[in-house]
Amino acid sequence: MASTGSNSSAPAAESVGDAHLALPVERGPGAAAPELVIGIGAYNNAATIGAIGGAVRESLRGSLAGLSSRVVLAEGGSNDGTPDLMREALGPDARLTQVSYPVHPMDLLQEVYHGLPGRAHARAAIFRTAHELGAAACVILDATASNLAPEWIARLAQPVLENSFDLVVPYYLRPPHEGALTRSILYPLFRSLYGVRIRQPLAADFACSSRLVDSFLALDHWPDEAGGAVDLWTTTTAVAGGYRVCEAALGTRRHEARDNTPDLSTVIVQVVGPAFGDLQQRAELWQRVRGSASVPVFGEAPSDGPGEPIDVARLVESFRLGYRELRDVWAAVLPPSAIIALKRLVASPDSSMQMDDELWARIVFDFAVGYRLRVLRSDHLLQSLAPLYLGWVASFLQQVRDATPQAVDERVDRLGAAFERQKPYLISRWRWPERFSS
Repeated sequence: MASTGSNSSAPAAESVGDAHLALPVERGPGAAAPELVIGIGAYNNAATIGAIGGAVRESLRGSLAGLSSRVVLAEGGSNDGTPDLMREALGPDARLTQVSYPVHPMDLLQEVYHGLPGRAHARAAIFRTAHELGAAACVILDATASNLAPEWIARLAQPVLENSFDLVVPYYLRPPHEGALTRSILYPLFRSLYGVRIRQPLAADFACSSRLVDSFLALDHWPDEAGGAVDLWTTTTAVAGGYRVCEAALGTRRHEARDNTPDLSTVIVQVVGPAFGDLQQRAELWQRVRGSASVPVFGEAPSDGPGEPIDVARLVESFRLGYRELRDVWAAVLPPSAIIALKRLVASPDSSMQMDDELWARIVFDFAVGYRLRVLRSDHLLQSLAPLYLGWVASFLQQVRDATPQAVDERVDRLGAAFERQKPYLISRWRWPERFSS
């Protein structure tokens, strides 16, 4: 196990689950519990942690002024001065508790799309500390965000503190080409499975109530450290448990530039893999769900504009290349009718290539069933999904090229409705897998 020592000079650490407190959390006799804990998981985030700390400081002095609060920094053993930069940014008046969490050697070797090794351990350390402090609400912030606004923190916290919601997830306004993996797979899949229209089920920034924190900590099994498993698990666990969920409009989110960003195939393995794994764990639940409902949205946020243009022709060519090289692999997952439909798409001109929503929904469901049946090694199967995903993105971008953010959302909602219509197809294949291999 890698070293997880803290940069704090505090006395001996106190055990907190899998983490160790670098500063004591006892409130002392008669001391009131903080209303709010703001937790940040960090590992060598010197490039962004100062701005994160500055946003927290401004929020606590502004929209959240008057609340009793504690900032919890879950530290994985940074060697770039991240903890000191956080203390400096927060200022001398902030109440900061630093905790350490374990980072395993494999966490450091794996390039994770979110950039935080040992993310699940960091999350557990923050939740445990919030529980020990008796906080009414806990806001989790991602240390890789490069444009965190102070008002975002308040927008996440207030529905918990003022409206008794248990989970507040962000609603980001993005240019059409950003967040395409969420729009194309995660959102419509989550919506059709669990009947809740959460546009960002893979949330790195969110807020939760004390009772939801306690329910997380009471569970025996947490997801592994790979990819975004813990982010999706947080949302699905809350929805499956019947907790009150809402969204907070936060605007457009930016991440720090990274030299080691995983390629698309790796991201799909790390993001879609946990989603498919969740289908197996919660099969009894999602097979009973019919239809979907929207959730309340707090606040309004302007869009940053259309963003940089994307070369759709390159996406189409990647899709065609994938068809030529992976058609036999896809045939182990997809029925003949889907292969025929893809052949027609490959032959269509770039400007008129449109992937039907119903076809795309069935393809995603077919891959979910193939993942369950292990028709291929799981990472190979998921990597082969990448060209199909690029084909969907090319089709989507051509449809929303000049659309407003509202029109883009409406287009994504139509895709979600298609996934709902095709859900009986998934249930049939799930219950009678022999039909899959026929």
